[in-house]
Amino acid sequence: MEILVLLILLMAVFLYVMIRGALEEKDKKKKYRRQLQQLYGSFPDRTYSAEELDKISRYYWHRREVSSHDIDEITWNDLGMDSIFARMNYTQSSSGEEYLYAMLRRPATDDRDGAKAQMSAQIDYMMEHEKERLDTMMSLKELGSTGKYALSDYLDYLGELGVRSNKVHYGCIFLLLASVAVLFVRTSLGVPMLIGTACFNIVTYMKEKGIAAPYVTTFAYIIRMLHCADEIAGHALGSEMESYVAGLKAKRSGFKDFERHSGMVLKMNASTGNIDELLFDYIKMLTHIDLIRFNKMLNIVHQNKDAIIGLAGDIGYIDAVISIGYFRAALPYYCTPLLQTGHDSRFVISEGFHPCIENPVANSFSQHRGMIITGSNASGKSTFLKMTAVNAILAQTIYTCAAKMYKGNYYRIYSSMSLRDNLDNGESYYIVEIKALKRIIDAADTDDTAPLLCFVDEVLRGTNTVERIAASTQILKRLSQRGIYCFAATHDIELTHLLEQDYDNCHFEEEVQHGDVLFSYRLLEGRAHTRNAIKLLEIIGFSKEIIRKADDMAGAFLRTGEWKTI
Repeated sequence: MEILVLLILLMAVFLYVMIRGALEEKDKKKKYRRQLQQLYGSFPDRTYSAEELDKISRYYWHRREVSSHDIDEITWNDLGMDSIFARMNYTQSSSGEEYLYAMLRRPATDDRDGAKAQMSAQIDYMMEHEKERLDTMMSLKELGSTGKYALSDYLDYLGELGVRSNKVHYGCIFLLLASVAVLFVRTSLGVPMLIGTACFNIVTYMKEKGIAAPYVTTFAYIIRMLHCADEIAGHALGSEMESYVAGLKAKRSGFKDFERHSGMVLKMNASTGNIDELLFDYIKMLTHIDLIRFNKMLNIVHQNKDAIIGLAGDIGYIDAVISIGYFRAALPYYCTPLLQTGHDSRFVISEGFHPCIENPVANSFSQHRGMIITGSNASGKSTFLKMTAVNAILAQTIYTCAAKMYKGNYYRIYSSMSLRDNLDNGESYYIVEIKALKRIIDAADTDDTAPLLCFVDEVLRGTNTVERIAASTQILKRLSQRGIYCFAATHDIELTHLLEQDYDNCHFEEEVQHGDVLFSYRLLEGRAHTRNAIKLLEIIGFSKEIIRKADDMAGAFLRTGEWKTI
């Protein structure tokens, strides 16, 4: 009777622990769902280490095909695109953030397959249907992260493991069965044979398991992808998502055998210490049954590597689509771009702003050719260039612009802006700069139907004034030809005169009032006329003599075009 009561109590405790754990997990999911709901309309608050960004970029680099349309490293770093990515990354899975990153690196070159309209419709659907959006995000959350490495890296590591045969493992099973058979026929021979076989099988098992165990993480993520695909396909998504769901189901259907072998393999690295599990561990050591299944799963991965990457891409796509919707909702306003192929469209941005700047000042322009922008330091030139370039990339990647209207062609986008000395290669700033400019000239010289959109901040700042103006004039003249839109910021007013037949002149200006500098950050037509650099010396506290003589020298140069010592 006492034993029965004890068993009932133990059963009750076991059920209580199970029910409480299930309820806590359910509450945890509800809480996270509310957080996702509340995040809509706000920007994510997260920073990324260099190691994290390197991992996120791996999908792009593994899938990259050499193309002049991709955003290269110089342009990506010039524009601070890592910060743009962080600003819009609401993804819930590694597949999602890797896909979103790759999307930003690969601007579309045309819309022949209707991708722009299809993605825009899917983004709109997810923005308008909260329940379906949150259901999908919770499924993606269950998929989660790959861990330390990207999925493509894990698959490469599996490739290095190679195809592994099960002959040794089947041989171990045969030896075990033979030993048992001999034991019944001739005990004196069967006992030592069984002991020897058991020792051999266990030693072989531990060696092979040590090789296989680190790769179980990859299998676990693939299984989670399959379950995630099933859940997404099971959600009641609208007609806008039909083609996506059909493609997802088609890719997922090819992995039934992989999933069938997974139950035992995924537990290879996990043990709770229960008696039944310990007994089963010894059975696995003697028979190698989990290693046999591991090798079968490994062979399936080798045969279907591209399909696995494709499935990760499909799942990542819907994660990215939802993330873009969140990004749109967080912007004060946005537009979908009007894009066309060819060279004849004007490049127009109305009330464009930089999405990473708090309380930004919006600017507008309508260009049929390049623009030279002048103005003092901190007046807004560089920010304007970045705003324009970033919106061009967003237009051709996520079809979302931080502007009230965006119109243009499908461009090849390059920049030469935030450059530094390359100390590792022993290259001066000037060498780094002219190499960056040369790659833009090379892009202009290629036979490509897409027009070139380029951004240059302080062209050739790394050399002396005379040679800078001479060389800058010729470089910018080359970048003013048909099919090229060059936006160049400079302090050299001389360029605005030398190139006024090739470029439109615009400027930013500031006012010095009551010992302070006030910037409007508004783009104005024409070249800059204010000279406030010397006034700033006065505000900082330089002597009146220095200020007066510097002002006289600058005035004399502007009148005569010659420098005179005063």
